Amino acid sequence: MGYSESYDTGQTNIKIVKLDNRKNYYLYIYDSNTRKVGYASLGTANLDDCKKNWFQAYANYVKKGGSQIKQKRSLLSRKLKEYIDYQFSRVSREEIKQRSFDTFHERIRNRITPFVKHSGVVAVSDISRKSFQDYAAYYKEKSYDTSTINSDLTTFNNFLNWLVETEEVLDANKKPKLKKLQQVKDFKSESNPAFTGEDWDAFKQALFRYEYLDESWTDDMEERERWWYRKMFVCWILFQFHSGNRPHETSRLKFGDVSYKEYQLPNGGNTLQGVINIARDTKRGSRTSVMNGWYIKRVIDHFHTFNHPKWLAVSTNDETPLFLNPQTGKPLHTETFRGHFKNVIRYAGLENKKYTLYSLRSGHITMQLLNGVSVDDISRNLGTSRDMISKHYDGVANILKSDELLKLNKHYYSDSN
Repeated sequence: MGYSESYDTGQTNIKIVKLDNRKNYYLYIYDSNTRKVGYASLGTANLDDCKKNWFQAYANYVKKGGSQIKQKRSLLSRKLKEYIDYQFSRVSREEIKQRSFDTFHERIRNRITPFVKHSGVVAVSDISRKSFQDYAAYYKEKSYDTSTINSDLTTFNNFLNWLVETEEVLDANKKPKLKKLQQVKDFKSESNPAFTGEDWDAFKQALFRYEYLDESWTDDMEERERWWYRKMFVCWILFQFHSGNRPHETSRLKFGDVSYKEYQLPNGGNTLQGVINIARDTKRGSRTSVMNGWYIKRVIDHFHTFNHPKWLAVSTNDETPLFLNPQTGKPLHTETFRGHFKNVIRYAGLENKKYTLYSLRSGHITMQLLNGVSVDDISRNLGTSRDMISKHYDGVANILKSDELLKLNKHYYSDSN
């Protein structure tokens, strides 16, 4: 690698140089033990600043483990972790909010990192212009909606830019440019269709069969454990449908965030009213919402009545995740529920209907509309805007006014299941 300028630092084997075709100055570092040369960017074209601050660049060079050649062999998974640390440091400097960091972290941990492993790109040096081009197709096939995929691609592109501009371990000429999917204007038919009518009825039937699928009263610990987790999945599905929560909102819930109490209906009957406190670090921030309390009770009863075969009765307190994984002490991952969801969709014969986990939220909104709840009340309870509901449910006016539609569909939502 040639250079057109060279200046002494006063330190043997370390010089300030101007590399050919590079704007900024670099440190030339010769390792007498390995007889190899390394370079570290000084980050500026101002020679005086370089002479004053070269030692800090050298210290960073040593801290990072040596030459840029070595850095380019860095594992991509390690760089993703470093990027998360970098974003967290921005929170402490108040450059971004904690909620933004949580979003970055969730995207990288749950989708970008698994995709990188799937892609076979192990090291930064393996990246080419064509790397990661099938990201959108990969997650579209897994039934993720366009907005989620495009948000991921924004974070992925930011990470790649960070590798080029900040870490200087990725050649700008090799950096892929990941294109977003085109948003479809017909939001209603694009994705996450609501469970309605006979499809919801078929799904429920398959769901309750799945709860006891292959069950036999046996001493086989693994079989009984699978049964316990299937029952947990059924609790989650019903909770999502009747709360209207976004999946990430539910994953943050703890036992202390939910409660239920006796409630008298206008017709004189009794039911359970549930109250949910949504955390601040969610998409729309903190809110308190209400739901049918029987489905909160069902979750709690699952832990305290249906003993886990290994842990038996699971001990809980206000800080226990509402959908606890007893093996880790953390919330069960949404991907676990997504896998079960696909199974039930297949058993119900609904594979080609494009239903997703968010269809539970869409189904909840439709149920509320059919039951005469106002759009304003729904939007407040679910932490969304009135306009958003109108955009995704362009038949709202018809649903509210059509007695015939109510006759055809309302009974599907009136039962306790």
